[in-house]
Amino acid sequence: MAARVYDRIGLLQDTQAPIERRAVERLITVGRLREAHAVFELGCGTGALARRLLADVLPEDASYVGGDVSSRMVQLARRRVAPWPQRAQVVDLHGTLPLPRPDRSADRFIAAYVFDLLEPAYTQQVLDDAHRILDEGGLLCVSSLTWGRSPSSRMVANAWMAVWRRAPRLVGGCRPIRISDFLNPTKWQVEENEVIESWGVPSEILVAAPVP
Repeated sequence: MAARVYDRIGLLQDTQAPIERRAVERLITVGRLREAHAVFELGCGTGALARRLLADVLPEDASYVGGDVSSRMVQLARRRVAPWPQRAQVVDLHGTLPLPRPDRSADRFIAAYVFDLLEPAYTQQVLDDAHRILDEGGLLCVSSLTWGRSPSSRMVANAWMAVWRRAPRLVGGCRPIRISDFLNPTKWQVEENEVIESWGVPSEILVAAPVP
């Protein structure tokens, strides 16, 4: 369903930026992306984050690979990263696992507002694959919709979930989750876990290191 939804949405996805911006900027900071040298982004969308990273954040020798299940998003992201042909590529993921990256090939695995789209069992499989892809000393960097902590954000999250249950396409298939609940403590060491609210919408920011 996600591929169909985002094929249809296209550049309209970028209208979510005001809600997501604070959380994504925080993820860049706590994920120490200015120190990264090999980045893989799951669910790169329109390539807006990729362009931000390549233009302003990543070291000049850093490489970026992004992937998405939506062919429309892959097209848009490829245009966004076109100014960096030697450093960046975007691939079509087709929704299959394992992800098309070698073992220990990345020092950052990014998923910004992706896991809140996925079924729980598939989420666990993707996290296992992220563990495979990350090199020693690498970091899993995730942001997602979550349950609120303040009264207003709890109300927003509850309303969002009610819409998702009835008509998930109206909210892009996303729903509030706690991504931290999916991390196996024998495989991941959580380094940062916090909730940020923007426009009343709560987002979880999580950074974790793979346990060898």
